[in-house]
Amino acid sequence: MSFIFRRSQEDTTDSPKEDSAIDDSADVSEVLSPPPRHVEKRSSFLGRLMSGARTPSPSPKSGEIQATSSTNSINSLPPLPPLNLVGYKNSTKHRLLDEELAGNIRNLVPARLQLFDEWTLVYSLEQHGISINTLYRNCDPEYQLQQLKKKRVDKGYGDAIIRNMVVGASGPYNSYETKRPQGYVLIVKDEKNSKFGCYLNENLKIMDHKRYYGNGECFLWKCETYDPQLLSHNSNPNLIDFDSESTPSSPSSRTATRFKAYPYTGINDNIIYSNHNFISVGSSNGQNGLYIDKSLYKGVSCGCETFGNEILNTSDPGARIGRFKIMGLEVWRIGTLE
Repeated sequence: MSFIFRRSQEDTTDSPKEDSAIDDSADVSEVLSPPPRHVEKRSSFLGRLMSGARTPSPSPKSGEIQATSSTNSINSLPPLPPLNLVGYKNSTKHRLLDEELAGNIRNLVPARLQLFDEWTLVYSLEQHGISINTLYRNCDPEYQLQQLKKKRVDKGYGDAIIRNMVVGASGPYNSYETKRPQGYVLIVKDEKNSKFGCYLNENLKIMDHKRYYGNGECFLWKCETYDPQLLSHNSNPNLIDFDSESTPSSPSSRTATRFKAYPYTGINDNIIYSNHNFISVGSSNGQNGLYIDKSLYKGVSCGCETFGNEILNTSDPGARIGRFKIMGLEVWRIGTLE
């Protein structure tokens, strides 16, 4: 390639040697080339996409008009549809998840899961009882699929038979595809009415041997009440902060609630570990970002390198360990089973 480049430079340079090499008998029109014309350089599609309609051309061409229209369509993408929270019973009085909190979490989950406009409650401390084994069972996608098929049988026997006759459906579990995009949101409410939890890319399960699972899509989060007048901006670079509506408590003071999220740092791979005795999310130096014991009543939150988080539950300033009592716990599934 370098040889071809040198030859092209020599061919475009006027020199006496090249003039002497011209044959007098040859046609002049075949030998001499017209002087190079100045060709206006057309901006690339990326450049037009970045500039948009701010720098319109005085005489736009058809291609440029199409690029501008495509830019406007990109900037005017429709918002995500509102979420539909499915699973609460009419008798459930204490509901931990609302549309505002779900919307804040939805903004941080992977894009492929943001498109799902229905979240399903798979476990609730109030609806399903206090049992860590029940929590693991309800979080199992195969068990969820089995329950879904039971509902179909109750809805109509013929409809269930037709669905089971689909090619490849050889049993209640064999038709489940483990590659379905799913995510799980765990919500905890403590005795001080603080809400916090985590997003997990896999369902909680019992690990017979000590082995962490999960990937970098997981994150911790909390809802924090604060006084805007006393707010000092946090210098934590790993913190994602969303302010919510401010609620005046008195003429002289105001309180507000903000949503904080702590994404995966990549320092270690201690993301999720769960067994018969506890559930832990994030771990470093013997401390867990979120720890829940087997009774589903006591928990601990500490800062850990996995997520670079603060203490999730409300605690005294400067505290290194946040202990809490669980008043409510829920697990929600994002994504479909089939």
